[in-house]
Amino acid sequence: MCLAIAPPGILVVLSIIFSTPWYRDWEKREWERKVGRTLGIDIEAKTFRWTAPYQFHADQVEIRHPETHAILGRIGGIDGLMKTQGWSVILDEPAIDGEQLDRGIDVLHDWFLCRPQTSAHLLALAIPNGMTIHHGVHKTALNRIDIVFRPSERMSAIQAKWRMEDQPFGEVSLLVSREHSSSESTTRMELSSPSTWLPCSIANDRFPFWKWTGQGSRFRGVIQYQEGDRTWDAMLAGEVQEVDLGSMTSSLGSPVQGTGAFALESLHVRNGRILKGSGEFRSQGGSAGRKWLQRVAEYLRLPAKWQQDSVETLPIEQAGFRFALSPGGIRIEGTLPSPNDWPPVAARLGASVLCSNNSSIQVNQLVLGLQSGEGDPALLGQLLPIPETTGSDRKGTAADSLRFRLSRNGDRTHPQ
Repeated sequence: MCLAIAPPGILVVLSIIFSTPWYRDWEKREWERKVGRTLGIDIEAKTFRWTAPYQFHADQVEIRHPETHAILGRIGGIDGLMKTQGWSVILDEPAIDGEQLDRGIDVLHDWFLCRPQTSAHLLALAIPNGMTIHHGVHKTALNRIDIVFRPSERMSAIQAKWRMEDQPFGEVSLLVSREHSSSESTTRMELSSPSTWLPCSIANDRFPFWKWTGQGSRFRGVIQYQEGDRTWDAMLAGEVQEVDLGSMTSSLGSPVQGTGAFALESLHVRNGRILKGSGEFRSQGGSAGRKWLQRVAEYLRLPAKWQQDSVETLPIEQAGFRFALSPGGIRIEGTLPSPNDWPPVAARLGASVLCSNNSSIQVNQLVLGLQSGEGDPALLGQLLPIPETTGSDRKGTAADSLRFRLSRNGDRTHPQ
């Protein structure tokens, strides 16, 4: 008889234990640790419960940095399925702290992508009602988001797709992967946004050159990024709009004001320096300093016609030119209509006209020609592909002259 009542008795005892606050709290801590070990972040839920075999629900979840314990974001609720072969999770109302976003990305990269996973688990995240990224009083809203984590011993990858709330007609896709078997492990990323505009500011920490385009600039196109232990490369193709020309020329003292746009056929950047690029620039409205522009035209031997009055600034009626940049130099060709006997027009400035010539301009000459009495031309020299000098040409070259000028603190001497 004792053997007959033993199994029901055990079930009763277990049900009592499983319903105690102590056991509920233990379940919650175990779930938090399991998620933390997988993604490398600290996660804390106010409440947690198993709703069915392998299924759970968590409320008011905080995501924290594993070292600083700073809050990376908050999630209203999480519903999920955890099985041996993989996890499937639905997030409700996640809000991410934009100031901590790059730290969170670093954690995912260093913990999830850089670690070979001995047991493969597919982790699928769905955010059907969208997500917000907060930058102080400003926020960026994303529509439905789907993220898939693919860990393995050979390679780990994260694939994400989403739509911007204010641009529901286009989709953005992101694929980040890292191979663990190669001698030099490399992280690769491809961002594709063919019809959706993305704020350039979200990539300022990854691509410092974006800061030159200003706070309101936006990009659509394709970015391919590769990062190794000592170097990183980025290939870009697409459009950049709402470029702040004052910010773009800030290292020169902001002699140009207004907004412009770039259509990039290709742009190759390595460790923050442009190696090669081609495309087209266009702008309407704004202004340019007269003396600065005249000095640039004279130094670079650009044909020009100047109005007679001595105004300090010239209005930019229209500007447009194609460019091809490489260590061998830069070639600029105006795209604006011009009389048959004129060189290609690059800018119409009220009664003044600036043209382009047919020759290539050395990059060091360009930097020296653009520098002004204000700002820091060294910043421009760090961005453009200035060739390194060799032992045979180290004296007396324009490149050597430029490097000497850029190395002198406070030297703002104009080229003569």
